[in-house]
Amino acid sequence: MEEYDVVIVGAGLAGFAAAGEAADNNLKTLLVEKGKTTGGTGNYVEGVFAADSEIQQKENAVIDKDKLLNEELTYSHYRADGKMWQKYIDQAGKNVSWLENHGVKFWLVSGLGTGAKTWHLFKGKGHDAIHNGLEPYVKSKGVEIVTLTRVTDLKQNADKTYAVTLTKVDDKSTSVVTAKNVVLATGGYLNDQKLLENTPHQNPNNIIPVNSGKNTGDGLHLAWNLGAKQYFTGMAMMFGGQLKSKKIPSFKLWGTAIWSSVCDQPQMWVNELGERFVDESACVVNWANEGNAMNRQDRVFCIFSQKILDDFTDKSFPRSMKPFVPEDRYPSLRDDIEKAEKEGHEYLHKAASLAELAAEIETPNLVEYVKHYNEMAAKGEDSDFHKPAKYMLPVDGNGPFYALELGVGAYTTGDGLRVNIKNEVLDTKGRPIQGLYAIGGDGSAVLYGDTYGVNVPGTHAGYCVFSGRNAIENIARK
Repeated sequence: MEEYDVVIVGAGLAGFAAAGEAADNNLKTLLVEKGKTTGGTGNYVEGVFAADSEIQQKENAVIDKDKLLNEELTYSHYRADGKMWQKYIDQAGKNVSWLENHGVKFWLVSGLGTGAKTWHLFKGKGHDAIHNGLEPYVKSKGVEIVTLTRVTDLKQNADKTYAVTLTKVDDKSTSVVTAKNVVLATGGYLNDQKLLENTPHQNPNNIIPVNSGKNTGDGLHLAWNLGAKQYFTGMAMMFGGQLKSKKIPSFKLWGTAIWSSVCDQPQMWVNELGERFVDESACVVNWANEGNAMNRQDRVFCIFSQKILDDFTDKSFPRSMKPFVPEDRYPSLRDDIEKAEKEGHEYLHKAASLAELAAEIETPNLVEYVKHYNEMAAKGEDSDFHKPAKYMLPVDGNGPFYALELGVGAYTTGDGLRVNIKNEVLDTKGRPIQGLYAIGGDGSAVLYGDTYGVNVPGTHAGYCVFSGRNAIENIARK
């Protein structure tokens, strides 16, 4: 049997960070990916967290680490692991430099809404960071990469090494390799509906994964079979509204004008009764809050008029989205709506009157509530949820009127296995399982309560890099 120092299960951002560190330490490494292509959900990552990177230092934008640590612990109601957060925050700036030294290019450092300026945005998103940086580097250093291959079994040998069963996706043929260490980097379980239903999510049927589609809990099941502790906190990284569509993959709708107009702009959102449930403006500046608020409803719709549609297309919308949207309007929005209508997408509803619209989407209180909403808009005062007057756009005019149905978009889960400060997987007694590590989404329960902290953006992707390097650094020290 082929013998390796490290077998890494999953070739996303975390897996490639681990592979890069393994290459730096001259460890014989096998990187296993079940998909046809590498990168996984990491291909869609915008950027990573850091508090004191060289980029921030040059911009005199270094952020107080103690305040960040306190922010994260408080935000999680102290469910997060303070020792892990402190180590992560201390090393994050060095990880940005490490990425640059491994071919990754950055665009700028940004905040998100009113959050801290910690988000180091990649040029070309995670796709370029992986495929133009980390992947060519690890290949040049001799890391073996196999695709269309699953790790279907792990057995610990008497000498504490692992027998790793590899199964080809196409012909189901198997082979076994030996590994001194195994690193689980399969991205969590957002695409496993059964696991979602058995965790503390409020409404998993309303969650729409916006990811690679491959995060089905593979690493968790492998670890559980070896006695690992299940450590669910119920954290799904929800980023707010996502258009509900069975025809178009969700990641193709994310970031489009039609999506941004109803999820980034604080328009009128109603639930299955046709009533508002939140101050939309408070949510769009923190999409974790947006996701939580929407996920408490059975159905969610954005309601708007033809006048709003025309104004957003030709004039302006109220909340600037620069630099992500270059001007304060959506030039393609009207055409996008017309195309969606022509193609018959189920998320779009259009009617000549509000009464007809209410009947179509089965929202019994919609007409009365819109009347109430328009009266509040005329007075410039939202007496229900105190949304600022500039965002109280009346849903009026002669029609037509529109309703776009939304689910709750999510990138990944942030729980599932318990790990220690070395990213070793812990058993049910809190003891490390020798030679077994979990990184990225497989081992991120240490970071969260039940909600991702958008107020410090980039932390999950940054943790993928940190945890990948952290696990391998500890392996190399053995």
